Amino acid sequence: MSLLIEYLKDEQLPSHLTEAKKLVRDVAKYIIVGEQLYRRGFSFPLLRCLEGEESQYVVKEVHEGVCGTHIGGRTLASKIASAGYYWSTLKNDCMEYVKKCDRCQRFVEVTTTLFEKLHSVISPWPFYKWGVDILGPFPPAPGQVKYLIVAIDNSLQKNSILATAKISG
Repeated sequence: MSLLIEYLKDEQLPSHLTEAKKLVRDVAKYIIVGEQLYRRGFSFPLLRCLEGEESQYVVKEVHEGVCGTHIGGRTLASKIASAGYYWSTLKNDCMEYVKKCDRCQRFVEVTTTLFEKLHSVISPWPFYKWGVDILGPFPPAPGQVKYLIVAIDNSLQKNSILATAKISG
């Protein structure tokens, strides 16, 4: 972040060529407003850039604070972004914090769905799950083929396509 701030204030590029190219590419996403670095967001207008302990405080406050609901890592990261904060390792920090949270690990919801035997789906009459469509006329193809007959068997999940020259009744 310090390289970004230096470049935005003084427009000084680093001496290493690859770092300079990366910095010029990334600097378009950032702006300085009143000595504070902000990132232009896609969904949010400006996200305040945080570093170090300040970012850890925000993660802890959103996760465990007054309105903290001990949510998962990805949701925690999106809540922090919607609150107007950003740092480069936001998602990874949130995922790691949730993994280390004692309450989240101890009181995780256990799935209580009951298992059931599988039931066969029986067709009320033969060929009930078939679908046949006739497409065309198309411009004549080799062999004077103008129509397509498409048959779909939903029970076996098979498709058949037949090209034909004429449709006869």
